[in-house]
Amino acid sequence: MERVQREKLATMTVNRGEETSSSTSATAIDSSNIGFQLLKKHGWKEGTGLGIAEQGRLEPVETYVKKNKRGLGADRIKKTTLLPHKNSSSEHNDASKESLPSKSKTKAASKRIKKIQEKEKQLQEKEFERAFFREFWPDNV
Repeated sequence: MERVQREKLATMTVNRGEETSSSTSATAIDSSNIGFQLLKKHGWKEGTGLGIAEQGRLEPVETYVKKNKRGLGADRIKKTTLLPHKNSSSEHNDASKESLPSKSKTKAASKRIKKIQEKEKQLQEKEFERAFFREFWPDNV
């Protein structure tokens, strides 16, 4: 009884696969293709789908080259804008506008300083290691 149900399910999926595959616009794999040759070598028959009940896709999935570097799934570039706070005095707004660029400059400068300090620390550690290991080297090397 279960076997009959499995066979019915397999035939239903094969029929659905034929309906969806006929609506796709992808072209079949050429016989000179390496993938085609490998499939043939391992027992695949042309015009059938992959899988136990041969219910899989008949045409390959269409591919395209992604030319932008925004990442997968990204449609648009997100632009973030800083909006000034709405206060009654215009002088306060001018002062806050002037402080924003200086904060970003100080952040960038502090990041650079931190990177330089980290590099110096790494160089000092390497030099210490070299000096330590050189103590144990034989004199004739």
